[in-house]
Amino acid sequence: MANIKKIEINHFRGIKKLEVSRFSNINLIVGDNNSGKTSFLEAIQLLFANVQLGSIKNIIKQRTVLNVNDSSFYSSFIKMFNAMQRSDSLELDIYAESNVGPIKFEMRGTEKSISGEDALQISTMSSRQKAYYKKTSTLVPEMVKVFNGSIISQKGKKLVEKKIKLTSLDNTFVGPVVKKEVQYIPSFGHLRYDLLQNIVDNPEYKNLAISILKQFDEAIVDICYTKADDGSFLETVITEDGVNMPFSVYGDGIKKILYILNKLFDATDSILLIDEIETGLHKKYYDKLFPVVFELAKKLNVQLFIATHSMEAIDAILEYGKYDDIDNKIDPIKVITLKKVESKDGKESNVVARNVDGQYVYENRKAFEFEVRL
Repeated sequence: MANIKKIEINHFRGIKKLEVSRFSNINLIVGDNNSGKTSFLEAIQLLFANVQLGSIKNIIKQRTVLNVNDSSFYSSFIKMFNAMQRSDSLELDIYAESNVGPIKFEMRGTEKSISGEDALQISTMSSRQKAYYKKTSTLVPEMVKVFNGSIISQKGKKLVEKKIKLTSLDNTFVGPVVKKEVQYIPSFGHLRYDLLQNIVDNPEYKNLAISILKQFDEAIVDICYTKADDGSFLETVITEDGVNMPFSVYGDGIKKILYILNKLFDATDSILLIDEIETGLHKKYYDKLFPVVFELAKKLNVQLFIATHSMEAIDAILEYGKYDDIDNKIDPIKVITLKKVESKDGKESNVVARNVDGQYVYENRKAFEFEVRL
């Protein structure tokens, strides 16, 4: 699987042009609000997305993980392109150098308005969905936006191009389910996820998870599924006095760490992206939990990209570098600061990056209380 060494992002969301290189095993993506941290993680996902619109939709939906209702996919799709581009000529491209060769994702096309009836004819909806739409909608819109273009994906020497056409009426796509090559943890993803799926059937992994959870509650002796009265299965904690406690009665910390452990397992020999790692975790647990996560990532050969705006989390992660140990000559951490900058005339903006070693940040934090996020 791929390990990213360099990435170039062009015309993607708020990023007009960005290049970052010299990644490490643990890469901290930091910056102020709206600096492009989440967009950076999405760009890495797109590199490994196939040419199916369904895969792109899944990436877009991550921003609204707590919203059970689908918003307009078409509107979100168009917003992937940099806002400074003309609608009659839209393009974005993401390129990376990796240990398995070049990886590229490119999307280009044009947008125009057509009649609602014409849009319904070329829509990706099935015949049944079109009939249902006509039946349930009071009227078909007079004018509808349509995007006509292509997706190009390259991994090593393999290049795939697919023509795409979608309208603002489209919201569902039929395509093959492909196993994700890159795993992603949104900030609140632990609230809607099966937290035991990779753990209960793996004794070694389960024991590790329980040992971590004991740092939250020493009474925890087991985690498993139990059957509820209505026949459904609940994720359950078993305490030393034999009481079964559903996860719902515990705080977000237990759910978040189990979520990370599950995704680490899925990301074996690949990449794990974590957005706002601090969400749901109290800072008093950072020093114990982060080293376990990083050692497990090293064991499973997982390259980590971690976005955070918490200074406490940054300091705790830097402690893993053991920079006060004079015999330690390997720096496992890179710190990439993203910043949004406006043009002189105020009409355009771009995202720029500063990439420094973890040791540089650690030493400047100690000496000058260095503000790495700005």
